[in-house]
Amino acid sequence: MKALLTTVALVGLVSTAHQAQALEFIAADDSMATKLCLAFASNRPHVMLEELRGNHALKKNIANKLHCNDMDLEEFAEAYSLTRNAKFMNIELDTKTSIKDLTTQNTPATVVLSGSK
Repeated sequence: MKALLTTVALVGLVSTAHQAQALEFIAADDSMATKLCLAFASNRPHVMLEELRGNHALKKNIANKLHCNDMDLEEFAEAYSLTRNAKFMNIELDTKTSIKDLTTQNTPATVVLSGSK
């Protein structure tokens, strides 16, 4: 039973790592909102915190007002599985279970990212 759980956990980690490597976010412009969106898309809380401090922005204001690619942060986090930064920003994500065929993704996808204006 332990071996089965370990195997399932490892497969989940590999799948998550594969998804994270498959997306590349590119800034559409040099605005502060786009920089904040890129930091959020990194899915690394320390990168998000650095960007917030650099722009003297409050976490609660950003979580409520920032839009990335015309989606609020909750939608954006759900669309790209950005769970770590969603948790950091106190955004509650609905837990959904889905099956994706990862073998069909041969090339990394590039997402042009723009923040709200």
